[in-house]
Amino acid sequence: MRTYPIIPILAAALLLTGCEFLKSGETVSKEDYDSVVEAYEDLRNSAEQTRSEYLEQTVAVDRILQELSQVSGSTAALRTDVEQGTARLTQVEMIEDNIDDIKAKLSQLEQLTQENAQFKRVVSSLKAVISEKEKEIESLRAEIQDRDRTISEQNERISAQHGTIQLQNETINAQQENLRKSVQEQARMLFQAGKDFEELGDDSPTVSRRKDKAKVKSLTLEMYEKAILYYSKAQETGYDEAATRIAAVKEKMSALTQ
Repeated sequence: MRTYPIIPILAAALLLTGCEFLKSGETVSKEDYDSVVEAYEDLRNSAEQTRSEYLEQTVAVDRILQELSQVSGSTAALRTDVEQGTARLTQVEMIEDNIDDIKAKLSQLEQLTQENAQFKRVVSSLKAVISEKEKEIESLRAEIQDRDRTISEQNERISAQHGTIQLQNETINAQQENLRKSVQEQARMLFQAGKDFEELGDDSPTVSRRKDKAKVKSLTLEMYEKAILYYSKAQETGYDEAATRIAAVKEKMSALTQ
């Protein structure tokens, strides 16, 4: 309450009282004079204290307004980040901490200005602004949490898909490995069949009669042909050693036909 304008009025009243004493011809005792001066000093000190408190409270309000302005700027930046999908909950928490600081200062100010109607209206208005700002921040927090939840669910689905793909790849790799081993085994078996026919040709019996010689030769050539056939199939499946055996069998066949 701005009480300091009362001082000049009281001072004037004291002076007028003194003048009345003089007009009546009466003298003012030193005790009465000192009492008046003391009362005047008390009033002046009280007014100075009131003025000082008023200024401090005004400065406090100004600081709160500046901090609220900073919060508004941070909130606007946060909303832009939310719209762009780059906002983080840490931004919300920082703004909430700033609001908590402002509320604490406002609570102190409210306790100091309970008897000042003007400041009570200011405090009430600031409370309303802070309340609206808290609602806005809470709304932005909910949007960020919804976005983060959506991203988390998408990541989980992507992770599950990656797991499925990885499992499929492992299955395919296993199948390919089994196929490779199967092909290798098949090539080995074909090569072995060619080798068996080649050995049958090599083991053709020795006969003396001309007619028997022709049959044996024909049978031997047939064994070698079958050996080349199986060697060739083994070569097609990647069995490199089969090429060497094919060349060797052909030389044997050439020797027989000479």
